Amino acid sequence: MVKLPQSKDTARIESFSDNVFGIALTLLVLTIKVPAIPDGDHPGFLLETLAKQWPSYLTYVISFFTVLLMWINHHVMFERVQKADHALMFLNGMMLLPVTLVPFPTSLLAVFISHPQARYAAALFAGSYVMIAGMYNLVWAHISRLNIRLGVKEDETRIRRMTRKIRIVFGLYVGSFCLGFVYPLACIGACLMLAIYLALPELRNATD
Repeated sequence: MVKLPQSKDTARIESFSDNVFGIALTLLVLTIKVPAIPDGDHPGFLLETLAKQWPSYLTYVISFFTVLLMWINHHVMFERVQKADHALMFLNGMMLLPVTLVPFPTSLLAVFISHPQARYAAALFAGSYVMIAGMYNLVWAHISRLNIRLGVKEDETRIRRMTRKIRIVFGLYVGSFCLGFVYPLACIGACLMLAIYLALPELRNATD
């Protein structure tokens, strides 16, 4: 597939989106806290305290790579865009809203992962990705309609394959969200597996 020339509006949308993704990725590190210095002599307290923060490291890595891969896929998706309209700008902005939310459920899950209320934290963690994936589907569908309206020639087989993958990702995140209410650790594992699935090369192949 030949990369389409982009309009000025499209370039501005991508630039704005890049900034939002970048800020969200940067804020994720704030979910890892610096240990407070205790009173008195406590040999080895620093390493012990850092080790106890393993939930923060786990959730940070999952969120970082998920948001990173969503940013990559967002860029590839916008390579299809020849001309933006107001609806695309709005839908893209609504997709960025839950992206900015990701650091909060990431931090919340890190704190509550071993708590009896972990199921709610896990569901909220997966729920943030449900919102992103849902909006991603809407943006993808709108771009497809725009290209049809503009008469843009695309590889229909690859577009159908990617449309199917995007819908599957949304469905799996919904499943992870529901799973969080029952098995929080399984929900976290599912989100990790979905991050790996997002790394698969099909989306890149759709623009070859």
